[in-house]
Amino acid sequence: MVLRDKLLVKRGLNLIHPWFAFLYLLMALVLTMCTMNPILVMISFFSGIIYELKTIGGKRFSKKVPWLLLIVVITMIGNMCISHNGEHVLFLANDNRVTIEAGIYGLVFGLMFSSAFIWCSITERIITGEKLTYMFGSFAPNLGLVISMTLHYIPLIKRRFNIVHNAQVGMGRTIRSGAFRRVRQWGKEFSIVIAWSLENAIDTSEVMAAMGYGIGKRTSYSDYSFKTSDFSFLAAVIVLFLPAIFLAVSVKYKVYYYPTFGMFGDILNHIILSLCYFAFMLIPIFTERLLRWR
Repeated sequence: MVLRDKLLVKRGLNLIHPWFAFLYLLMALVLTMCTMNPILVMISFFSGIIYELKTIGGKRFSKKVPWLLLIVVITMIGNMCISHNGEHVLFLANDNRVTIEAGIYGLVFGLMFSSAFIWCSITERIITGEKLTYMFGSFAPNLGLVISMTLHYIPLIKRRFNIVHNAQVGMGRTIRSGAFRRVRQWGKEFSIVIAWSLENAIDTSEVMAAMGYGIGKRTSYSDYSFKTSDFSFLAAVIVLFLPAIFLAVSVKYKVYYYPTFGMFGDILNHIILSLCYFAFMLIPIFTERLLRWR
């Protein structure tokens, strides 16, 4: 796994300067979160999947698929149970209407939330702690340190939980019947992981204090430099972002779900702007192909 991650260092957005890659990912998250247009939501969702399959492969991405489907299903069913607006009724449940419009809204919202999850996962993998230290170390070192440590501890806690769980299995302490005993065992394993992480955090703070962190202005080495391809990437991002954000927030192309599903705006203009939106979401793949061709 570690070797594969090292081989993926120079793939996709890792070929771009960290500041420009961070700006693009931030724009992609904004576009994903600020629209409920089903066409744009599906474009963002499938673009994120395409990029994930391109960079990490289908085997690793398949582990995320059940969680993405679970988000979509829970959101759709939950909205159908909560919202009873809409003209087309599927059936009545305790004298409450379950409508198609509520299901469509929940489905689109679930896809939007899953898309944001995918793009956050891409951001977490692309913008590493080293890049955060490079970007924020000069003018906001504490912020960069907090973000870097947060992104570091999330996968670290997961790995430590697997270590603790395997150790408990080896000692035969997890083979217990009954839901209460299993929950109690999981709580015990989680408390061990938290204690381990807190102890490690104390050691880290003492080491940083011994090395003089925070006493004076710190310096760091970085191997990042601006290239011509980076500015070409930035120009393409800005050119495609403007029509994409216009389509996402413009009232002229607003989508309404209640009392019935419908869309405003001219169809031809909607298609053209949607193509710009799709091109924006696929910029990382186009960039990698162009840079490798060069």
